Amino acid sequence: MKYQINIEGGFTGIPKQFEGELKLDKEVEKNMLEALSVTHEDHSHLRDGFTYTVKFSDGKEVYESQFNESNLPENLRRFITDVQKKSH
Repeated sequence: MKYQINIEGGFTGIPKQFEGELKLDKEVEKNMLEALSVTHEDHSHLRDGFTYTVKFSDGKEVYESQFNESNLPENLRRFITDVQKKSH
């Protein structure tokens, strides 16, 4: 599955972008796609918080959603953290 993650905002306002492709277990992939489809509350009033735009593509469809620090699902948070660690 291909992924693209854009992280914007924060105190410095410097955007970060991560792209790549991973082979995921079917159950993990299903959980990630379900996390993108969950309706989440708008907390746009948060100051100096990050905005996460997460996009996955399985070759047939593109799944995309936007989150902030208060509503980013835990499995996506772990995924983003792993991607950031691997990019250094």
